[in-house]
Amino acid sequence: MAQPIGEWTNRCRESAADDRRLETRFALFMLFLRSFALSVRSKIAIGVLSVLGMPFALPILLWAILWSVNFIDLFMQEKCSFGSISDVEYQTIVSRAGAQRWTVWPGLSNGVFLPSEGSDIGDQLVSHIGELAGSDPSSNRQLASAHAILRTIGAEYVQTQEVPDMHRRGVSSRVRFTYYLPRVRFAPVCYLCLVRWYTTIDVLFSHELATDRYEFAGLNVLHAGLKYDPGNKERVRNVPSGSCPALRR
Repeated sequence: MAQPIGEWTNRCRESAADDRRLETRFALFMLFLRSFALSVRSKIAIGVLSVLGMPFALPILLWAILWSVNFIDLFMQEKCSFGSISDVEYQTIVSRAGAQRWTVWPGLSNGVFLPSEGSDIGDQLVSHIGELAGSDPSSNRQLASAHAILRTIGAEYVQTQEVPDMHRRGVSSRVRFTYYLPRVRFAPVCYLCLVRWYTTIDVLFSHELATDRYEFAGLNVLHAGLKYDPGNKERVRNVPSGSCPALRR
């Protein structure tokens, strides 16, 4: 009887070992299923978040691209001369304009989602032009300084107009050099600026017709807010792209 009992014992041991191997395989299989399920859930969650976040991500991406484009022409300054102001001297003025310790944002404007309201932006720019031009500048130096500052902050010269001065008919006229500037320069997170992208800045000179004398008359930012729409800059452009303003003699 000893032999049959021994065989039975061995078979029991082998059966127990088989059971343990089966349990181990089952545990590994369940671990695989859990890992697979977690992976699938993670991918589904990422997909859902991507879809839900797309409406928010696209405007941010578009804004970042448009913001970057504004500064491309800052690295392609044109060559300019203004009467007795040669191109070499003008480039020196441009370098000094870039070194001035003031900023468009948060200097001229401290808005974040909307440009700051107020009429003192033009006055501040006139002050900076005066600092750059010096204490007793010629009209050409003033125009060169104004152009250098506006180009440095990303404004583009688009139009020149000369109209009679209604208060001094036949005696003088008013010369206006118009620049287009993206509104996002006044508010870095202005998504509404995507609708009305530009504001305009006018550099003004009075022109005494009898003596052919020009005098700097100030600078006007035509509403840095969102109510003003200057229209398509290419439709109003009457000067070649990349050209420089000039006081005609």
